Amino acid sequence: MKTFNTMFKPTSIFLTIVLLLMSTFYQSASAAMIGAERLLDLDGSPETRDYLQQLMARKDVQDALVACGINPMEAKAHISSFSDTEIQQIAEKINQLPAGAGFANFAIVVALVIVIAFIIFEYTGVTNIFPF
Repeated sequence: MKTFNTMFKPTSIFLTIVLLLMSTFYQSASAAMIGAERLLDLDGSPETRDYLQQLMARKDVQDALVACGINPMEAKAHISSFSDTEIQQIAEKINQLPAGAGFANFAIVVALVIVIAFIIFEYTGVTNIFPF
């Protein structure tokens, strides 16, 4: 029992200190009254709805919808039927999307395929790309 205590005493002290330090970073919850203006947020919804309607009127967006098999008129009707919170969520999602997001991944995959093809061609003897 003596060897057990001498072996695990430093570990138990270390773990106790770590757990005490971890518990100091947590804050207690605080509650406050929320005003009706903040809950309803009626100020931004007409502009957001208009923004989405203008976005749907663009030719490139309509072409993308048609390419996905969606009728642009039906999409406009759906936007009209959405609630204010749904409109807000859609607008936030659109604003968070980066422009041209897939190009970097595509370029990396193409570069890797080319490098792998060169290595395979070199070792099979088809070409002499890397002269040794």
